[in-house]
Amino acid sequence: MVSQAKPNENKQELMSHMMKYVRNWYLFVIVLAMSVGGAYLYLECTVPLYKVTSTLQIQEDTKGDGLFKGTAFSDLNMFKTSKTVENEMEVLRSRDLIYNVLAKLGFETRYYYKNIFRNEELYGNNLPLKVKVVRMSPQGYQSKIALSIINDQEFLLTDGVVSKRYNFNQNVFGKGYQIVVTKGPAFEIADEPVQIRFVNLYRAAEAYSMTGLTILPVIKDANTIVLSLLDPIPDRGIQLLNTLINTYNMENVRSKNIMALNTIKFIDNKLRYLTKDLSGVEQEVQNYKQNNSVTELATDAQMSLQSSGAYNQQLAASEVQLSLVESITGYLNGSGSTFDMVPTTLGLKDPTLQGLTERYNSLQLERERLLRTTNVNNPLVQNITAQLQSLKSNLLENLSMIKKGLVVEKNSLNNKSQLYESKLRNVPVIERGLIERGREQGVRTTLYQYLLQKREETELSLSATIPSSLMIDKPAYNGVPAKPKVQLIYMLSIIFGLVIPASVIYGRDKLNAKVNDILDVEYLNGNIRILGELSHKKIGESIVVHKDKSTTISELFRYIRSNLHFMDADKNNKVFLVTSSTKGEGKTFFCANLGITLSLIDKKVVLLEFDLRKPDLVNSLKMSPGPGLSEYLADDKLKLDDIIVQSNAADSLYVIGCGKIPHNPSELLMSDRLNILFEELRTRFDYIILDTSPVGYVADAFSLAPFSDASIYLVRYNYTDKRELGIFEDICENNRLKNPMLVFNDAKKGNRNVHRYGRYAYPA
Repeated sequence: MVSQAKPNENKQELMSHMMKYVRNWYLFVIVLAMSVGGAYLYLECTVPLYKVTSTLQIQEDTKGDGLFKGTAFSDLNMFKTSKTVENEMEVLRSRDLIYNVLAKLGFETRYYYKNIFRNEELYGNNLPLKVKVVRMSPQGYQSKIALSIINDQEFLLTDGVVSKRYNFNQNVFGKGYQIVVTKGPAFEIADEPVQIRFVNLYRAAEAYSMTGLTILPVIKDANTIVLSLLDPIPDRGIQLLNTLINTYNMENVRSKNIMALNTIKFIDNKLRYLTKDLSGVEQEVQNYKQNNSVTELATDAQMSLQSSGAYNQQLAASEVQLSLVESITGYLNGSGSTFDMVPTTLGLKDPTLQGLTERYNSLQLERERLLRTTNVNNPLVQNITAQLQSLKSNLLENLSMIKKGLVVEKNSLNNKSQLYESKLRNVPVIERGLIERGREQGVRTTLYQYLLQKREETELSLSATIPSSLMIDKPAYNGVPAKPKVQLIYMLSIIFGLVIPASVIYGRDKLNAKVNDILDVEYLNGNIRILGELSHKKIGESIVVHKDKSTTISELFRYIRSNLHFMDADKNNKVFLVTSSTKGEGKTFFCANLGITLSLIDKKVVLLEFDLRKPDLVNSLKMSPGPGLSEYLADDKLKLDDIIVQSNAADSLYVIGCGKIPHNPSELLMSDRLNILFEELRTRFDYIILDTSPVGYVADAFSLAPFSDASIYLVRYNYTDKRELGIFEDICENNRLKNPMLVFNDAKKGNRNVHRYGRYAYPA
């Protein structure tokens, strides 16, 4: 069955591309083996790194009172500094902190055993020896020394090419270093030396700070962070993270303690000066109160007010008594009051006056009683009268004395009343003075008490200082190495092992300008049919079709013969024009073997060597050259029988050679004798095959196109340039050749589309 010019492109193109890779399976196997082997060697030579992680919660303090909280001046915003997770992450990543950790752990020395692929690093309990660095210079970091244990007391140190014996715990001096070697936990006498490398801790700290130590928050805006690092020895990484976190917490505590101690020192100094100032202010207040006779101003003022009122009352009472005394005195001195009764002296509390008054009044009553019965001259009356006069004198004298006392009392009370009134008038002035002095005293007293309180708070916080971070997850590591990732590396090696050869095949295919597959012939419309495909032949083999022998290529010619019969249902195709884009594509080979194939079915076939420029048909058939087409077209006297020769390759196969190579082949092909030639050949032969020149160089084939019934265009795999297929496209679009058909020549395993034709392989 003939393949149509426009096949199922998707399926065919996919199969064609797949076959390119399948045919080169050995390349995939080789590259894949090399890639996987390289991955294995890489893993054997690479030191595995384990990821050590720890989770830490930072006590974030965006208000800035974390350092002073619970201590002195925590209520003063002027001393606050904010503390955020981002800042603390940078503190944990600081080079100084990491350097202190590395120095504390003694990481300035590394220990190794040499192995074939990679060195085995020793650490901790696996150390047979320990090296303590006493002094190290930049030159010493370049030193690579080896230590070999000789016995329990000695070891051999090799520095470059120099070896020397030393005792343990002895100072060893080298180029740029001074060390002391001691026995390690795994001390034993062994032949294998321990390799020693010195580490510059400053550079190591910088490496950890830049890339070695990773610090990231668990989630955005969270105060929980994850610390991680990679280390070939997980225990060392765990110890490093533990020490880093502990050192960080200790630094925070130390910073708080330093601040607290400095605060206490400041408070103590301030209290000393404040005590002196406060004593001076208190002494001034004491002197002021003494000078103004003040103890408590409010109490003193109240007492002065009460005393002033009391003295005023006493002064009023004294004036009343003085008035009574003056009234009684005036009464007694009056002319008409000799034998009258003396008024009562209830307001006067003098007992003598009261006794005299009562005696005087009782004598008056006695005299009046006697006068009612006797006369004035009665001795008893006169005696009473004399007594009355004497009592009156005594009363007046007593009243005079009382008056003097009252006057003195009145003056005294008046003075005291004025004194207290004066004190009351001076209270605002004294109060202002006390307020001014009390204000200064109060300020200093309050400040003194405040500082004492803050000192106690600071001492309390100093004794109860806690770290500002909390370890949520202790440092731990995953047993599977983080680097190199074994599965990933093997997977990548497999991918590379597949991608590299595939890329090579793909690139080679894209860079190859030759036709490698039927699909490379892009111009295949519905009118162009693929006649067949020929396999590769042996070098130097020109005749591959034999009557009594079947090979793969001979069967392919028979397949083409069947396709010719199938396409020529009306039996009109007798003349086949064979051409190609360029020379060397197998036109002559195809014509010779196609002619033999057609002659094997008892058909008379004639081959015409119309390649008048470089003929090769006669030679390929191993025939002797003679007159041919060039002579026939140039000489009217020659007849067909003069140039036609029967071939030895088949009984019914005839050949008309080129003859002598003409000087004007193009003009010769315009001869009218061509019509005579083809008319006669059509009557005498069943098939006429024209071996013409390549259309990519000359137009000879187009001159013969009118005499042909069908055109066979040869494309040779791995030879025909894809760019030259534009000629074939032009031929098809402009119908410059009749009934064009394609034959693909020289198909190898890399080119044959077995799925397209379903061929069988025959033994040679």
